[in-house]
Amino acid sequence: MDFKEVVVGQKNSQTLQISNTGREPISFEALHVSGSGFTLAPIKTPLTLPSGKSLRVTLVFSPTKASGSTGSLALSTSDLEGPVSVPLAGSGEKAAPQLQSQPSTLNFGAVAVRTTSTQTVILKNAGNVPLTINLVALSNAAFSATGLAAPVSLAPNQTLEFKLAFRPTASGSVSGALSIGSSSLASPVKLALSGAGTTTSTPTSTPSSVSAHSVSLAWNPSSSSVTGYHVYRGTSSGGPYSRISPATIGGLDFSDTTLPASGRYYYVVTALDAAGAESPFSNEAAVDLPNP
Repeated sequence: MDFKEVVVGQKNSQTLQISNTGREPISFEALHVSGSGFTLAPIKTPLTLPSGKSLRVTLVFSPTKASGSTGSLALSTSDLEGPVSVPLAGSGEKAAPQLQSQPSTLNFGAVAVRTTSTQTVILKNAGNVPLTINLVALSNAAFSATGLAAPVSLAPNQTLEFKLAFRPTASGSVSGALSIGSSSLASPVKLALSGAGTTTSTPTSTPSSVSAHSVSLAWNPSSSSVTGYHVYRGTSSGGPYSRISPATIGGLDFSDTTLPASGRYYYVVTALDAAGAESPFSNEAAVDLPNP
């Protein structure tokens, strides 16, 4: 039985089935576990296993230090010619809490004064231990968050999708930050926010900010079982990227019709499994758009 990696202070349980495939009953005088971190759930001995019957026992691995461990489960019986021993293995690993924000920076661009622009952010527990978020703080009242409120718990690899909104009250550049903290983290995760308020309300007055083009994207299906995909766009190679698909995409293509202006854009795709966990970014695709 291999328990793989288990965080120190946590435990992993597995069930072992012992079957009597002979014609005679087998009496076990004792079941004994050896090895650091391995224990056997309570079971009454001696016990007799009739012919053709099975017995299930539960073994637990709870490491106390970050290192590999081996042991065995010994089944003591005088009814067999030799001893029965089941090798056990496992490895303790240090707790590594980690919280990621996708994207890590968010620029809302130019937004008309007293109107609201909204973008989607995905928060992911990228560590190996559960996290409880107990701090959500915005440094500027022009920005607000919905769908994210403390306290909220995330299991390893679990994601949380929420919305950030920008509503300027005056013209000019605005900056701020969203701080997301947990007592398990050394410091809060900070998402840098920026935007600009403008008094211009008609799009025809700023033709340079509007693109007459669209981009059609297509990708190969994931080799794993997935429920859909997200599409992200950025203006620099390697990110940061902002999600542009409003909902999970069930197919293998997407058309981007929200391009803010001409220039070079970079696209990546992620896949989501049934539990909502999101994959790393795909390979990057670059597109150059000419002036309209």
